[in-house]
Amino acid sequence: MDIKRLLKSIHVLSLRGDVAGDIKGIACDSRKVRKGYLFVAIPGEKEDGITYEQEAARNGAVAIVARAHNPSLEHVLQVIVEDPRTALSLLSKELYGNPGAKLFIVGITGTNGKTTTTYLVESILNSARKKPIVIGTVNYRFMNKKIKAVNTTPESLDINMMMSDYLSQGATDAIMEVSSHAISQGRVNGIDFDVAIFTNLTQDHLDYHKTMENYFSAKSLLFEKLLVASHKSKKFAILNSDDPWINKVKIKRGIHVLRFGISKQADIRLVESTTSLDGITMKLSTPIGMMDLKSPLVGYYNIYNIMAAVATAIVSNISMDHIQHGIASMKNVPGRVERVMNPKDAYVFVDYAHSPDALEKVLTALKELKKKRIICVFGCGGDRDKGKRPIMGEIAARLSDITILTSDNPRSEQPETILSDIEKGMKDITKVESLDPNCSYDAKVYTVIPDRKQAIGKALEIANKGDVVLIAGKGHEDYQIFKDRTIHFSDKESVHDYFGIKN
Repeated sequence: MDIKRLLKSIHVLSLRGDVAGDIKGIACDSRKVRKGYLFVAIPGEKEDGITYEQEAARNGAVAIVARAHNPSLEHVLQVIVEDPRTALSLLSKELYGNPGAKLFIVGITGTNGKTTTTYLVESILNSARKKPIVIGTVNYRFMNKKIKAVNTTPESLDINMMMSDYLSQGATDAIMEVSSHAISQGRVNGIDFDVAIFTNLTQDHLDYHKTMENYFSAKSLLFEKLLVASHKSKKFAILNSDDPWINKVKIKRGIHVLRFGISKQADIRLVESTTSLDGITMKLSTPIGMMDLKSPLVGYYNIYNIMAAVATAIVSNISMDHIQHGIASMKNVPGRVERVMNPKDAYVFVDYAHSPDALEKVLTALKELKKKRIICVFGCGGDRDKGKRPIMGEIAARLSDITILTSDNPRSEQPETILSDIEKGMKDITKVESLDPNCSYDAKVYTVIPDRKQAIGKALEIANKGDVVLIAGKGHEDYQIFKDRTIHFSDKESVHDYFGIKN
């Protein structure tokens, strides 16, 4: 694209250099710069893109967008802007032909439920013979193509690139998980959302946001800023009417609101439901009539994810038949109460629960449905919100019969330090040095096994037919991060390995 035309999409403070010629591509990673590219120097938390301007120029950048002029780069066009992240979004949007204008875009935020809701919406759209793009925690996918997710929400450049590529292959919709980090860092600036969904808000990421008020403010920007700025003619906010935080979101005139929940003011309201270890049966009152649904998903909390997906389908003008079929055909979500079959006939589940609310919800659901004992294996991540560690310890102690504390992703911290923090919440429960598979343990007990594979093995060793084993914290992840290395590790594969099941 002609560089003069491209630069018209952003607010330029000053220019230095020749504005003649074409731009062949955009990059915000100097290692990805090629000849004829424009490099955007994004200021980060740990490093500033300005540091890599010289490398970008050596790799072929003909223009650099940054916050300040660099005297050592006189041979390269320098474009000075106030906010490089916003500039990156607008430039990539222009370069790729504004693909978001041609797609129905759904953004989902909240502490828990984002991933499951994307899978449910995707299943409904597939049932209606649409072709959705999904951008989320597990992966980025379209039709049979999957790309491993680096971040829950990638940079705006990658979003526009994917949307443009898949749009040319027939994509009709885009479903995105929108994290609070992504909103705070401007990664979704300039995205023209049709729908924004708020699932819930509970304690998490306070290492980054510091307070719940800051965390809420970041999430609410999806509705109060980004949805407002969207160029779509009709825009929808879908909110959980039962969450007190979400009711504080300020919705501006012109945005249509749908609420889901059990409260009387909900537009999509739960009328009745039954849950079991085999799934959910429910009846909803909706703007298009009473709706009977069946889902293989486990846990009462998944009713909220289903209601959010139903609300999205309704505003997308999807028929009730397609909604019902889409909900019923979505068998499971990788690492979200994902059942792992085994020769012991124990109910073994792998789940991503890594916040207090998520752990409490999944354990509460399993406790209500359990046949015998609940055995919980979990840990907490290093270099993350330390305040939640004893809280999660208390939850596990209260809702499990046997708890095995183990490592999650310790990162730069010592695993023993993290486990000690969790143990502070393990009051009124007996600690044992080892678990005897021949002991029934009439009272609640816990033990500490730092090696995660050994911890999972011990849980499976002591589990009997009908026991529920919850392996929480990592879900779909296939790695474990230590101070000096990252190794391949999968909870699901560890279960298979223990039983000698081929992956």
